[in-house]
Amino acid sequence: MARIFVDTNVLFPFSIMDLLPTLTEDMLHEVIWTERLLREWERVIVREQHRSAVSASAITAAVREYFAESRVAEAAYIHLVKDMPGDDPDDRHHMAAALAGGAREILTWDRGDFPAGPLADLGLRVIDPDTYLQELLAELPDEVAATLIRLADEKRRPPRTPEDLADALSKAGVPVFAEDLRTRLRRR
Repeated sequence: MARIFVDTNVLFPFSIMDLLPTLTEDMLHEVIWTERLLREWERVIVREQHRSAVSASAITAAVREYFAESRVAEAAYIHLVKDMPGDDPDDRHHMAAALAGGAREILTWDRGDFPAGPLADLGLRVIDPDTYLQELLAELPDEVAATLIRLADEKRRPPRTPEDLADALSKAGVPVFAEDLRTRLRRR
């Protein structure tokens, strides 16, 4: 099972944030995380008024509880931060955590903030979420479709179909993946 590190900016469209851990639950990949990442996400999502402080805190508490084994402790990566490329301190911490946590890929919308060449030399691939999810769907088509169907079945307020979730994912920035997924769902 591939381990991935997801940059904070990928976790703002909630449909993507909902899908990535669900794929982890279904053992299609493992999203690794750090306390620094969760604090950054919580701070930004509240500042941008996408969630209340109480809601954001509840979400990060759930990640800590349900995905505890995917946490990369700061002690495991702090010594690597100084050797990471780039200028942004948060991104350098994310790169170091991805490396220390055994991630194969870093998912980000801001690929320019994560120098692909130097990170490739370290064994880390920088990739956008749409491309990553397309590749995962191509590799595990039935499993990814089953995860989306299960996720839709769990939605109650409001009820959602798999097609509704594909539409939300398309609007959230992964349109090619969403269209490939719709095609897969029609074949079922």
